[in-house]
Amino acid sequence: MDRDLTELSAHHALCVHGFRGMGYSEGFVASLAAIVARLRDEPGVRVRVRVGSDAVCRACPSLAVGGCMRYGQSVVRQDARVADVLGVRSGDEMPWDDLRARVVDRVSPGDLGDLCGGCPWLGYGVCAEGIARARAGLPLHGATGA
Repeated sequence: MDRDLTELSAHHALCVHGFRGMGYSEGFVASLAAIVARLRDEPGVRVRVRVGSDAVCRACPSLAVGGCMRYGQSVVRQDARVADVLGVRSGDEMPWDDLRARVVDRVSPGDLGDLCGGCPWLGYGVCAEGIARARAGLPLHGATGA
């Protein structure tokens, strides 16, 4: 994969807004922190939208050859729902700031219950807070001055 391109599943385009250092393992948290930092610090970085596993999943202890052992096909269906809402398809490439603009324009904190139902992270409220921050024009959490 092109080093200048970050693969990001459709639903992870929402998750990155709520990331607060929690995750499935230390390696997963470190990897996701690096991805979020890159998106935050390089808003023009190109992303390739995925329906299915992406750069975030590669560090997850639940990823297997056949896909996600924890969530199975439900995560693929979630990606497809979010991709539809964002108006993107698997394989689409664009600058992160363009994908983020789609999130801001098309997803409200109240939509997450429907889009992310069953996600164990939803109950923490950090994703809704992150989407609200994005809609208020604030950078990804943790950015300098944020």
